[in-house]
Amino acid sequence: MAEDKKNPMNDILKKAFESKKEEVKMGTATAAGKKVEAGSDTFTSAKVSAGVRGALSKVDDLKAQAELLKTKTHQDLINAAYKAAEKLKVSPFVLLKGEWSNFTNTRGDKYTGPIIDDLKHLDDTQKKALKEELGL
Repeated sequence: MAEDKKNPMNDILKKAFESKKEEVKMGTATAAGKKVEAGSDTFTSAKVSAGVRGALSKVDDLKAQAELLKTKTHQDLINAAYKAAEKLKVSPFVLLKGEWSNFTNTRGDKYTGPIIDDLKHLDDTQKKALKEELGL
């Protein structure tokens, strides 16, 4: 008896999937919310999504950060930490700990440590303030 009853949800889903299968067979796709033919100008020049742009921008920021930090000495980073700490109204030693705790012993050495975003002893606000002081 139950077998005789039709489930309307199954019919709806079946129709939805059949239309998608047909689009794939015909070489169509959806770009920027519009259905387009594969190989068309609209499809090949579709705008990159905001998420992808954001990820690419982040990669560029990290590369720029790494390049800039290679040019800095430990003393440069000590100075930036003091200025950032002043803005944050905290002790500079809050910023100059962990990976940066030995900078006073090696002030003239070029920095070879992790980028600011990878410093584990800093929170996001401290990282942002430090990057601002370094011009990032």
